[in-house]
Amino acid sequence: MIKKTLCLAIALAVSSCSVGPNYTAPVTVAPKQWSTPPNTVLKSENPLAEEWWTAFNDSILNRLITDALAENLDLKQALLRVKDARTQRWITITAGLPSLTAKGTETQRFNNFPTGSQSSSGSSVGAGNQVMNIFQMGFDAQWELDIFGGERRAIEAANANVDSEIENSRQILVTLLAEVARNYIQLRNYQQLTLITQNNLASQMETVQLTKIRQQAGFVSFLEVAQAESQAKNTEAFLPSYNTTIKQSIHSLSILLNKEPTALEHLLSQSSEIPTLITPNINTLPSELLLRRPDIRLAERLIAKASANIGVATADLYPRFNLAAFIGLQNSKITDFTPIGKSWSSASSISLPIFNWGKINANIKSKKLQHELVFIDYEKTVLTAFKEVEDTLIAYQNEQQRNQALTAAVESSQLALEMANERYHKGLTMFLDVLQTQESLYQAQRNLVDSQAQLSVDLVALYKALGGGWQNQSRVNKEALLKS
Repeated sequence: MIKKTLCLAIALAVSSCSVGPNYTAPVTVAPKQWSTPPNTVLKSENPLAEEWWTAFNDSILNRLITDALAENLDLKQALLRVKDARTQRWITITAGLPSLTAKGTETQRFNNFPTGSQSSSGSSVGAGNQVMNIFQMGFDAQWELDIFGGERRAIEAANANVDSEIENSRQILVTLLAEVARNYIQLRNYQQLTLITQNNLASQMETVQLTKIRQQAGFVSFLEVAQAESQAKNTEAFLPSYNTTIKQSIHSLSILLNKEPTALEHLLSQSSEIPTLITPNINTLPSELLLRRPDIRLAERLIAKASANIGVATADLYPRFNLAAFIGLQNSKITDFTPIGKSWSSASSISLPIFNWGKINANIKSKKLQHELVFIDYEKTVLTAFKEVEDTLIAYQNEQQRNQALTAAVESSQLALEMANERYHKGLTMFLDVLQTQESLYQAQRNLVDSQAQLSVDLVALYKALGGGWQNQSRVNKEALLKS
């Protein structure tokens, strides 16, 4: 009977299908092209660079990103979560496999035999009270057959969970690359603003000294001296705030590289140019975005996980088949290694839920609702991804136009200042005109530096929106991306 039950159960396990819905990937209709004309931003003959930051040709930026890939704590945590997900998957797999356990038992039995008692065969069994000790040692095997596929659905969910953790680590990597680049650009931006401010302050202080000389000679009033000094002090007031941002950018970069806040001051304190990229090498269609961005792939994997969990919950409605067996040796003394007998047993069981106050059905309903929630999250993620790319494309395009206008404004302001100084020295204009043109030039120079930095920041945001850079995770930990 045991053998027949075992054969029947194995046949059912092999031939049965898994309960619950079979997963199908969501179908999303993507725009055919981006709304921004490709010839203004995109360069069709070059693909999206995996190491996009190298296009800025900045050795320090390259070094910072290399160190961040090796040392960033958020990335290390993400990779540990990948390893943990793989460990949890193995636990799920082994839960459906037969188990073998070494087992030892001690049994003490009391028998009372009246005088003259005989066994059924007619032999005498003795008289009086007897206490018997039985020691058993052997192996206990257990196996719950996955007839209706609940364990297989659990393995599907575990696989999807591993994939989702991998995609999450990739998303963290994409964000890390962008954060390092953005903070570095901000640092160089404010260093350039500091240089411009210092140069303008030096020029304005020369104007103050010249005005004082002219005032002492009686050519101008003290009002012009006060005006010149006021302008110089207003310009000087920008320096402390710029220095604050510079220090904070260095601190942020240090933390991203898993260093104490001031560790990078020796490397970054020296002023340098803002990293710029004239022609971005980008060629990504909207449809490719669905395959490129880690957060979209993460959202899709969560749908797969939720779908499999419906099957896990549904399996609880069906019978469970268990097989058990024991084989071992027995003795009357634990110190006696010569067995006096052998012992074995086998059993099969079936359990079927009958009445549980609707708990199982409620759990199935909950898993279906969770599936709907993650599906909506997927749709939101896709729409947000399209929006981010469109936002960064239009921002970069418009900033290019703004940068061209500001470049012309600086040139005009420089010419205007030269003319104002010349006319003032000839007595053809008021000193206030000189001050105003100085202030206009300083403002135009600041705006131009900010625009140059914003162009680079927009490009970083564009590369991030397009999901660029996650392919470099193999540089962080190759084993973390190997899918078993």
